[in-house]
Amino acid sequence: MDFSQYSIEQLESFQVAISKEITSKREQKRRSLMSDMERLAREAGVSLTELFGEAAAPANTKKAVKAKGSVAAKYRNPNDASQTWTGRGRQPLWVAALLASGKTLDDLAI
Repeated sequence: MDFSQYSIEQLESFQVAISKEITSKREQKRRSLMSDMERLAREAGVSLTELFGEAAAPANTKKAVKAKGSVAAKYRNPNDASQTWTGRGRQPLWVAALLASGKTLDDLAI
């Protein structure tokens, strides 16, 4: 594909949309695989927990984990106000793209 005809803003928009689609497809694939593994284990008369330990237990059977407090967002995407980042962990793609385009974290601060 030739992307040279698009503006930086359009390319960044594509990048965000593509990232969301990749995440969605990976999650869909993971759920499908987990469902297949649960079915095969059930047919064999065992549970995933017996096979793989507690980490493989279906989400609805895992013990409750103490919730950690949420952290307020520090940065917001000026092109899409629904996208925020706390400043912790890996930078979202939209942050990296805006930084690469010459913006600073101060420009993105809420």
